[in-house]
Amino acid sequence: MSIFTQIQDSIESASEAKKRVAYYILDNWLEAAFTTASKVAKSANVSESVVVRFSQDLGYSGFPDLQKVIQDIVKKRLAMPKTQNINTENKQTNDDAVSIVYNQSVSNLNQTAYNNKLETFVEFKEAIKNARKILIVARKNSYGPAHMLNVHINEFYAKSTLFNGETLEALDYIRGMNNEDLVIFISIPTYSSRMGNLSQYVKEKNIKQIAITDNHSTDISNNASILLITNVEANSYSNSHVSTVMIIDILNYLLALQDSSTLFKNVEEMNFLNERFGFSK
Repeated sequence: MSIFTQIQDSIESASEAKKRVAYYILDNWLEAAFTTASKVAKSANVSESVVVRFSQDLGYSGFPDLQKVIQDIVKKRLAMPKTQNINTENKQTNDDAVSIVYNQSVSNLNQTAYNNKLETFVEFKEAIKNARKILIVARKNSYGPAHMLNVHINEFYAKSTLFNGETLEALDYIRGMNNEDLVIFISIPTYSSRMGNLSQYVKEKNIKQIAITDNHSTDISNNASILLITNVEANSYSNSHVSTVMIIDILNYLLALQDSSTLFKNVEEMNFLNERFGFSK
């Protein structure tokens, strides 16, 4: 179990002060890896003793021990491209690099296909079709796949909106939604207190939510009535989104199978509007 999963799992039973420490570390883990317990306490608006007790609750003797685990993750991520692309005795070629990324991508695709049943995709498709309106929430490098999903849904139904999970606009929009609507969270990596808080608010309002994420053990995953797990392992410091895009492609195909006449009608209408207003030129 990774340190981030440990922290996520501890949140539910933690005190409010310890939750603030947990969310701070999850949101700012690079900074937390190389700062002091007192600075973490100040940033999380708690006492330094809370940071120490939080670390001990996770099984560490104190914050420096917890911090060392995070530092090891940072070092491993930073070292990964160097160790895989540069070898002083046998320097790898560009072809080697392509092969490494290709093999990892195939592995991610296979694992994602194994982790998700067709029935789950069909449920996802039906939820999109039946929703009055749809909000897609994503942040950082999850925003690209989210934009793709938003475009495809609007090609069919013209009822989807995309917001950055870091903004207040998402909260304002959810405030006006009801149980006839749908919220889709794309959360990769999963470690965001803001996205978790939005998910909790959606749950309180009894709005159906779907999650595309890489982890079962988060508030977003637990609150979702439909959960799709994507593999994002990469050979560099960033995440791979090839499997996330595959999930969206499958969903898009299922929507097209179900509503091909609606799709063709909407595409023709968009082509007409593009020509009328000069967007196609």
